[in-house]
Amino acid sequence: MSAFFIINYDVTDPEMYAKYNPGSNSITAGTVAKHGGTILAASGSGIDLLGEQGQIKVIIEFPNSQAAKAWLNDPEYAPAKAIRLAATDNINQYIVDGLAP
Repeated sequence: MSAFFIINYDVTDPEMYAKYNPGSNSITAGTVAKHGGTILAASGSGIDLLGEQGQIKVIIEFPNSQAAKAWLNDPEYAPAKAIRLAATDNINQYIVDGLAP
C-alpha cells in the first residue's frame, strides 16, 4: 500500500536553505527515487485554508511506509537533511498510509 511523506516548515535562514533547495536537489531526488518514491508536490505557494502563509509544503509518495522511513534515515540523504533542519523551524512531518482500494 502506498504511503505518503508529508512535511511543511518555515524557512528561517534563506541563505542556508539555498544549499538544500536548490543546492541539494539532486541528492534529495536521487535518494527519493532510490527508495521507490516520487515527489508529488513541493512548493511555498498554494492556498492555506488556515491562514498560514509562506510555509514550504512537500508530498512524496513511496511504495509503503517502510520505504518512506528508509529514505528519511538514508545516510546518503543525511547531509542534505541536516541543512534543511538547520535552516527551518515549525516543522510538521508525517508518514501517512494511503487508502486501500
